[in-house]
Amino acid sequence: MDLNLIQTFLVVAEYQSYTKAADHLGLTQPAVSASIKRLEKVVNKQLFVKKGRGIEPTASAYQLIPKFHQAISIVDNAISERSAFQVCCSETLLHSLTPIEHTVFHESPPEKYLLFEQIRQQKMDLIIDTVITKDSSFVIENAYQEPAVVICRQGHPRIQGQLSKTQFYQESHCLFSGKWNNTTGFEQLANEPIEERIVEIVTTSLSSMALYVAQRDCLGVVSRSFALKWSKALKLQILDCPIAISLIPYKFIYHKRELNNPAHQRLREKIKVQLEQAHAHPIEL
Repeated sequence: MDLNLIQTFLVVAEYQSYTKAADHLGLTQPAVSASIKRLEKVVNKQLFVKKGRGIEPTASAYQLIPKFHQAISIVDNAISERSAFQVCCSETLLHSLTPIEHTVFHESPPEKYLLFEQIRQQKMDLIIDTVITKDSSFVIENAYQEPAVVICRQGHPRIQGQLSKTQFYQESHCLFSGKWNNTTGFEQLANEPIEERIVEIVTTSLSSMALYVAQRDCLGVVSRSFALKWSKALKLQILDCPIAISLIPYKFIYHKRELNNPAHQRLREKIKVQLEQAHAHPIEL
């Protein structure tokens, strides 16, 4: 028997609504209804009947609920003994995290829209990034925040120790390609109208940006912890951003189904403690 059918059945039985079950599972209402019909054919019993504007389980369904819960619990326990949580994390924060048992960290892709699909498809259990959504299937919690700074090489011929707004726009920039809702992170954080910047190159990672800036006379905007981590090894200046911008707000994003999962709760707490206690020390290569 397809375990997905059983899981869908249990959620429908809990909410007694195809619509609410679909929201919880991140599926469409027709998909949930089709799953229930498939399960009814397998068990050869009617599982739900209409009641007012909603539905309610039949006597046969009530008999199956505890048995199915037990079956799912056995499978979940067996899986948890040998599998790991998959966590997709912003490149900026990866350097702040130390290994966590039964957890595999992945770097977030520049195409931020892919993150939510990965959670829906259960390829990822948790996202730590700056993206948000109004989709009720997902839970979004505050994880960590820090300021953005400007980096340039120590030998920059025109910038030494401080950076004015005029210089910011006169110099060429190395940009990060990551976008959300067709806007860059810098554009999302800006608290004032921003002018068009002179773009020298666009990179797909912050590491590539830092390496490029270390060898060229251009600017990059990164998180303070990332800049501190690599400033010594790459001989970078760290400058206050002359543009009024908000702190970078990193979020925990995960599916509703994990909200009350004790193991998932412990994972989020461990990561949050690490982020709050992390201090970026410059490293040498």
